[in-house]
Amino acid sequence: MPFGSSKSKRFWPMLALALAAGCRMTPAAGPSAGAAGVPLENTAWTLVEIGGQPARAIGSGAGPTLRLDAAEKRAGGDTGCNHYGGPYELSGTSLRLGPLVSTRRACVDEALNRQEAAFLRALDETRSWRIDGGTLVLSSPSGVVARLRAAG
Repeated sequence: MPFGSSKSKRFWPMLALALAAGCRMTPAAGPSAGAAGVPLENTAWTLVEIGGQPARAIGSGAGPTLRLDAAEKRAGGDTGCNHYGGPYELSGTSLRLGPLVSTRRACVDEALNRQEAAFLRALDETRSWRIDGGTLVLSSPSGVVARLRAAG
């Protein structure tokens, strides 16, 4: 069929449609998902490192937690002694949490008190994020402030 014929004028658009229909589009992992496919939002994250030091486990054997609720744009979790929550803003790799509020129960364990204060401070200082091998890395302008792993 010659390129300029009336049949070819109908053939090429129909071929293009058939090829397009046969192609499957898959969404790329955007800025809210890491290379391992773990999404930043709507994932329960457990603290594994704070200020360059391993996180201390709390009663259940896990560390403090963080969850970003995409629908509500609210952050929340458990510090080990208290529950906390508040709004967050996410734009690409930029992340700002807070202002965060927390319950004020006393923590009997002084080491957990220090870890709770450091964790809440790290969340307040967070300005960017990335997911590296299934680990959420939170950073401030001065460097990494915390590392968390997807729970479960």
